[in-house]
Amino acid sequence: MCASEKTQHAIRRSTRLPLEVPILLTSLHPAEPFSEQCNTTLVNAHGCGLIVPRAIVQGIQVRLEIVSAKRHTTARVAEVVPLGGDPETWLVGLELDVPGNFWGIEYAPSDWKIEESALPALKRGPEASNAKAAAQPGQPRRWRLSDISAGACYLETSSPFPVNTPVLASFRSADTECLLEGVVRVSHPETGMGMEFTEVPEERRRTKVEELIAHMTRNREVPRIFVGRREGKPEADKQGHINRSDSNRGAIAGGPLAPQDADADPLLALILDGAKLSVVQFLADLRAQRMGNRREARIDVSVPVLLTGSDISGRPLDQRVMTINVSKRGAVLQGIYGLLRVGDRVSLSRGQRKEQFSVQWVGEENSARAAQIAVAAVDSETSFWDEVIDAEAGSGGRTSRV
Repeated sequence: MCASEKTQHAIRRSTRLPLEVPILLTSLHPAEPFSEQCNTTLVNAHGCGLIVPRAIVQGIQVRLEIVSAKRHTTARVAEVVPLGGDPETWLVGLELDVPGNFWGIEYAPSDWKIEESALPALKRGPEASNAKAAAQPGQPRRWRLSDISAGACYLETSSPFPVNTPVLASFRSADTECLLEGVVRVSHPETGMGMEFTEVPEERRRTKVEELIAHMTRNREVPRIFVGRREGKPEADKQGHINRSDSNRGAIAGGPLAPQDADADPLLALILDGAKLSVVQFLADLRAQRMGNRREARIDVSVPVLLTGSDISGRPLDQRVMTINVSKRGAVLQGIYGLLRVGDRVSLSRGQRKEQFSVQWVGEENSARAAQIAVAAVDSETSFWDEVIDAEAGSGGRTSRV
């Protein structure tokens, strides 16, 4: 076995996770000084791969620091592969001097368990105890898959992560593993959590989920699941991951958050709407949609309503729009001018009624959904559309089953 093959074997002897972690990489070689901000592409208990903007000498010692977590360790440059491009970049493989869960992954893969006697070398100084604590995640969470779709899943656990936590989920069977990045959108203590899948491009994500579902169906196998917290920016990264944080809830129409087609994905729609529902109501809706029943029928009907609010630049909106369909708590509207974002609040008025709604998705420019938005009532007990639904149901109006 040549030196390169030995290096690759060493780095790959624990499960690798495709995880982007911001790293400050600093040379410890006096003749090759440098310090670069970069991101990992793969991590495991023995090393990582990362992209750097300079050629690095193979074999030198480096310092890795996760600035946000105040952790650092040392490693050896094991591989350097030119990637080309303009400007040129390099793929660098690092082998940790002290193997372990330096990355702080909660409920890490079982083959990441390294002898604890090696852990103090991760740090020197007063922060050593913090590093040890990060590498000892405590009692592992147990996960059970309750439901899954192309855009989301609900996992039962007694210790769910908080809302807006970026996570990486591993679904494992005897002969395959599927890794899916996401963000927790709804969290129920002692019960479970709903995770929206955020990996891009969307086509690749959908293919991975479809293959996972097909594998589980074909083999009638219950997957083993682990979910770990992703380090880095909490809601978005340079790859364009979906962003629904309170300060910037989603992308502008035409950006990376084209509609997630929540209409076509009832589980995703439920999870995105879950924070507004009681636990009892959410779980009842989850059971209903798992049985193939949409939690709320949509009635195809055109009703004029007055929309007021502010666009992304703060300019006031005051316009007459039309519904395409309505449900108990939401509607799809057309004839929108002005740019809105997912999560923006608007008011709808009809006759003497006026109520606040939250934007659920925004139609992409130059698409069939251009100038359309979907909204959901802020008040989960809304009766804003009741008269419309009752009138249409009585006249035999068409119900959408999406």
